[in-house]
Amino acid sequence: MISKRILSFFLALLSAVVLSKPAAVHADNTAYAAEVLTKGAGARPLAMGGAFAAAANDATAAYWNPAGLALIDDVEITTMHAAENDLQSYDFVNLAFNTESAGSYAISYLRLGVDGIPLTGNTPTVTGYATYADQAGLISGGWKLSKQFAVGGTIKLLKTDAYTASAFGFGSDIGLLFKPMKELTIGLVARDFTGGSYIQWQNTTSNPTQILQPSATLGISYSQELGKREAQGNAEVPVSTLTVNFDADSLYMDKSLNNYHFGVEYWYRHFVAVRGGFETKGFQFDNDSFTPSAGVGVWAYLFEIDYAYVSNSIGGIHYISLITRL
Repeated sequence: MISKRILSFFLALLSAVVLSKPAAVHADNTAYAAEVLTKGAGARPLAMGGAFAAAANDATAAYWNPAGLALIDDVEITTMHAAENDLQSYDFVNLAFNTESAGSYAISYLRLGVDGIPLTGNTPTVTGYATYADQAGLISGGWKLSKQFAVGGTIKLLKTDAYTASAFGFGSDIGLLFKPMKELTIGLVARDFTGGSYIQWQNTTSNPTQILQPSATLGISYSQELGKREAQGNAEVPVSTLTVNFDADSLYMDKSLNNYHFGVEYWYRHFVAVRGGFETKGFQFDNDSFTPSAGVGVWAYLFEIDYAYVSNSIGGIHYISLITRL
């Protein structure tokens, strides 16, 4: 059947992504290339340690697993802001919509930047100000193949400005969601699966090419309704719902480490949510490898307001996001 063929194809593709290496020559493989793509999107997933490849069911699926876009209803608009330190800020905004007959689509913009960097030259006098901005634009789509399967894809357009230098690049991701039963969802994502994504610098001494190495993520999400459903408006909703998510990705395979994410989410009457989780490199729990997180969410009518706190070795980061459902 078509579902089995698609699943077999995707599993084979993910194996090829993990085992293959880009065939680029004279390229600089830099750890901080397109850093904006490593920050995550949405306070809800970030509060759960970034364990969202299988749980992606809102507009932020454009970042985590584009197949999840097929699960949204009508139109969703997401905004998120974080002040990562005194200077650097991170912002995410996207628009996602469901066409019913032709799938769901999203346009997203991410920016990681430092503004107002003073320029002094060889003197203590400030002669001007510069900006560092790492940006990405995502064009995504998600389609339901059946009640059990959904697939999706994202095209990534990348741009970095660092004083007089600039860089441009592109990449692509594909994703799959498989729901073998009501409570269980499995997610698979292949990032930069075309042998690596490339970023070309201009106006530098060497004009290097940076590579985003291919990586794969496997996610599992298990959700259980607690208590009987009760009438809420024109619909029946569970008294509470508990969801447990786990992701494993190959982001640090060059260091012989897998990256693991674990998260839980508890919704009460589909009104207020409490979340927690962590991310760890190779199940190491030292300050540099273990990143715990927690957050809350409130959903009322057309709006969901989410907050997340993510701790790391250099301090905590506060994320606030708003999802508007029309």
